[in-house]
Amino acid sequence: MLHTLHWPEEIRDPGDLSSPAPTTDRELEIAELLMTEMGGVDISELYDDYAQALNLLVDTLAAGRTATPPLEPQPPVDLMAALEQSVRDARRVRNGGQD
Repeated sequence: MLHTLHWPEEIRDPGDLSSPAPTTDRELEIAELLMTEMGGVDISELYDDYAQALNLLVDTLAAGRTATPPLEPQPPVDLMAALEQSVRDARRVRNGGQD
């Protein structure tokens, strides 16, 4: 759960998180180290495109207008084919335009 990022509006007050189980000093040191190493993310710099698009869709439909369908996603690039083509092009340039 520690690795999951949430948007600010998704975060609730955790309340009392104290555990009835005893905690060792070593566990506390590791927890502090983990929080220090994984901290530093400024959540205000993150932007939720999905939530904005969903809110726009809801507002559009609530106003009685029709929503435009989303754009078709571009097909993924075949990285291996692109690499092979790049190598062929580099060889062609190195050989003076000949294969």
